[in-house]
Amino acid sequence: MSRSATGLLGIVGAVVGVLLVGAGESAPAGASAGEAGALVKEAREVFGIVPPKMPGSEDDTPEKVELGRKLYFERSLSINRTQSCNDCHRIDEDRAGVDNLPTSEGAEGDFGDRNSPTVLNAGFHVAQFWDGRAEDLAVQAKGPVLNPVEMGMPSEPVVMERVKALDYAGTFRKVFAGQDDPFNYDNVAEAIAAFERTLVTHDRFDDFLGGDEEALAPKEIEGLALFLDTGCADCHAGPLLGGDRYEKVGEYHPYENREDAGRFTVTNDEADKYVFKVPSLRNITLTAPYFHDGQVATIAEAVDLMGWLQLDEKLPNPQIDLLLRFLVSLNDKARTTTPAPDAPQPNWTAPDLGGMPEGERGAAIRSGFQLLDDIYRFLGAGAGDPAKVYSGNGIACRNCHQDHGTKPYGLPLLAAADRYPRYLSRVDRQITLRDRINGCMQRSMDGRPLPENGEEMNAFLAFLSWLGSDAPKDFVGRASVNVKLPNRAADVGAGRERYLVACQSCHGADGAGYRSIASGPEGSYAVPPLWGDDSFNTGASMHRVLAAARFIKSNMPLGTPWDRPLLTDGQAIDVAAYMNSHPRPEKAGLEKDWPDPSKKPVDCPYPPYADDFPQKQHKYGPFPPIIRAQEKRSR
Repeated sequence: MSRSATGLLGIVGAVVGVLLVGAGESAPAGASAGEAGALVKEAREVFGIVPPKMPGSEDDTPEKVELGRKLYFERSLSINRTQSCNDCHRIDEDRAGVDNLPTSEGAEGDFGDRNSPTVLNAGFHVAQFWDGRAEDLAVQAKGPVLNPVEMGMPSEPVVMERVKALDYAGTFRKVFAGQDDPFNYDNVAEAIAAFERTLVTHDRFDDFLGGDEEALAPKEIEGLALFLDTGCADCHAGPLLGGDRYEKVGEYHPYENREDAGRFTVTNDEADKYVFKVPSLRNITLTAPYFHDGQVATIAEAVDLMGWLQLDEKLPNPQIDLLLRFLVSLNDKARTTTPAPDAPQPNWTAPDLGGMPEGERGAAIRSGFQLLDDIYRFLGAGAGDPAKVYSGNGIACRNCHQDHGTKPYGLPLLAAADRYPRYLSRVDRQITLRDRINGCMQRSMDGRPLPENGEEMNAFLAFLSWLGSDAPKDFVGRASVNVKLPNRAADVGAGRERYLVACQSCHGADGAGYRSIASGPEGSYAVPPLWGDDSFNTGASMHRVLAAARFIKSNMPLGTPWDRPLLTDGQAIDVAAYMNSHPRPEKAGLEKDWPDPSKKPVDCPYPPYADDFPQKQHKYGPFPPIIRAQEKRSR
């Protein structure tokens, strides 16, 4: 059905049904306590509870674990003393047991052909390695040290010479008392395994399974219901949501990489061709890239491919979105929860998006909702008609205005209609809501303004008016949480490292986002690009480091509750700086912004300025000196 044939109001009805109902009808937002309780019961039956300890840990002593910890981080176990277990399976700096690379680099610069799996919870797995060739953690620990592509040690005796030189012999005699010759390679591996058996993680999904129905946000609950309904749990079951079985990759459609035959290389059984151990989904959004070969860049692509390869389903973007939200809830709380920001609790409940009225008014409201959800399809390149292309990139309004403008501290839109007209210092005049929408069109959307009284503009206004019809006057949580400013410049290098852990799983190492199989190579993005030609331009608020950091802090990774942030204030600032260090579309005429430059935000990355601080400092900080100078000037 073409847009030109139906008009905006006509096409929207069919699509909104999928967005509002189809993607999450099993557990809609605002589900009753009974419905949530039933889902807890069903999930507990499918997944069970993670045991408190891994198999084999009953004989582990604190001394054995400590010896294993030291050996895990010991780089003398590699041929040139450059690598330890931790270099490929990183658990330092709150990493999730991986190095976040497609395949890992060995001590002498060679790369393996398989992705390094996480060491977290690994002892619960049915076996170790993607092909299951090691029966337990101790057997697995022996392999990489002697593998010429990995740590490269030539033999067990040479390894033990290195360990002896580290003056561990007495420790081995104490830890393995009773053995005739405790100083041996088997015990090196056993000690490392004892340490790895302590790496059990706990997440919000555990709390949900334990009966805390508020541990998951409403959309995470919808994602869980969808996970169960679509058949994901057919393979990703058990306490770890995987790790307990083997499955063929490509039940309905072949996976592109046909060179790695998987478990067949261990069993020589034709039935095991392209069969691999099912990975656990615990901490999955922290362990990008994905699949046995590390060639799947993002978790969105991994989810999408699993739907196609294993279920013969082309998942629509809204379903991918919900599944990603559920997967975020599987991250270890100890690694992903920083102190809650100092911000007041919201004093409102978002309206039920499924409760839009009927009739002509309802049709206009639904049209506005659809534009907010997928402007690329209707007013971007996906519209087909060049005359109707107003949005110039792949960003959707909902990418900034989280949960379609209904999330506290997620740039909510509930009170937007009541806030205008209002003064905007960027143009030094009063603006209307129409002006504000067109400002977004030209900056965040890198496009052109909508006709002020056109069908599309009126649809936006109808949705925003309905959305905020019951919003309280003392609306709390309308923007993003504040971040405390460090007395240093943003660290782009540190931002890159944190981005690889917390952000690349959705947006990719190249920041390019992801288009789903159902959308096609020219369709709407399932995950938006963060830089490059299809992202927001240099005039957008998100191009300011502090503005972006506030948003990231209270919303990312996708669906993160504002009061359970993953990143510290400093990390959010560093990640924002890294994101904004990359090229993006340039907006012309930025020198005309803020006719009174003294009103310019301190983090505005382009001149002119009302002070003598350099442009680089305005972009990356340190910001406190600029703020103090502004305050002094205003006295």
